[in-house]
Amino acid sequence: MKKDHVHAAAVWVAAAMIAWSVAGCGRPQASSPENLHLIGSLRTAISARNPQWLEDNSKALEERRAAGKVAEAEYEEFRSIIAMAKDGRWEAAEQEVIKFVKSQRATTEQVERATKHLKK
Repeated sequence: MKKDHVHAAAVWVAAAMIAWSVAGCGRPQASSPENLHLIGSLRTAISARNPQWLEDNSKALEERRAAGKVAEAEYEEFRSIIAMAKDGRWEAAEQEVIKFVKSQRATTEQVERATKHLKK
């Protein structure tokens, strides 16, 4: 019986990830999987209302852009959120960074890893 619950949960998680990857959350995905850590650190800086962490994120973003590791749409999304926070609009920036997090879609690799559990 317990195995059936685990299997059902795995099916639900895989279906949710597939749906999430197809549907998104109302805005295009603007961050590459390699830059997801920047979203997390930006969200932390904004939720903590920490100007130094915000500046650290801004510098890290600029360094990755200079190295060619940030697409233009991705860069603009980050800059827009950072600008809100630097203007003291922390709550608006927090709402935008949350939307940005939610707009990320599972990569093919992530979906494949989740669906592997279905085969077990």
